[in-house]
Amino acid sequence: MPSGIRNRNRRTEDGGPSPALPPRERARTGASRGCGVAVRVFVVDEQALFRAGIRHLLSDAEGFELAGEAESAERALHLLQELSPAPDVVLIDPRSEAGAGTVAIRALRSEPAPPDGAVNGADGGNGANGANGVRGGRAPRALAVSVQDDDDSVMAALRAGASGYITKQTSERELLRAIEIVAEGGAVFSPVIAKRLNEYFSTPHTASCRSMFPQLTGRETQVLDLLARGWSNGRIAKDLVLTEKTVRNYVSQILVKLDVHHRAEAVVRAREAGLGVLS
Repeated sequence: MPSGIRNRNRRTEDGGPSPALPPRERARTGASRGCGVAVRVFVVDEQALFRAGIRHLLSDAEGFELAGEAESAERALHLLQELSPAPDVVLIDPRSEAGAGTVAIRALRSEPAPPDGAVNGADGGNGANGANGVRGGRAPRALAVSVQDDDDSVMAALRAGASGYITKQTSERELLRAIEIVAEGGAVFSPVIAKRLNEYFSTPHTASCRSMFPQLTGRETQVLDLLARGWSNGRIAKDLVLTEKTVRNYVSQILVKLDVHHRAEAVVRAREAGLGVLS
């Protein structure tokens, strides 16, 4: 559970209450997807207390709204089939119910959108719905939220199609920002998860990195390598002297050629092949 939610009434060292988010901070943290357009969030978690905490957090935060909640992955998929419009982001614990959460993440996957349909990652947009039949246009993106941060848990969620992975110790403000990033098509990881990913991929495979993806052009391989280093579209564009739109187009082409649905999946594939490792 996010520490800011779990510890709403915790006392600080000087005896005062530990605040959740002051009004100004809430406003700064709130999503900005256009006038009056809130980020719709669906919560899947076995713990009623965690769901209640997220419910209260979203009601207090500007630019977010709760689209629904479920106590199990099976119930969530059933509700999402009937929900229209579909939520933007589904918060889900991939390790719940003996791995049923990971199965649900895979069910939420959708086909990649055209290049111009993506923001901050070119892995979403108005693509076709997943096999689970989610209604209301683009299928929602999954953000894994768990107390587990071991390699197996993280990699299973990313391979299933999660757009990010954060721990339940994440602060309220960081959680809201993570939701916003995922809603915009980006990938996000809490610091401890990013560290574990770096450790997991610390030793590149011996096979030639470039020969692992013969379907990619030289420029696409170059972009993929920079993605695997964790670079943003803006940084890649600046380094390669390209426009951000051109970089988004490259990313979309990479997703199609690698037959993956999200930017995070492409990064996993690249790092497993040895790309993105600084020499």
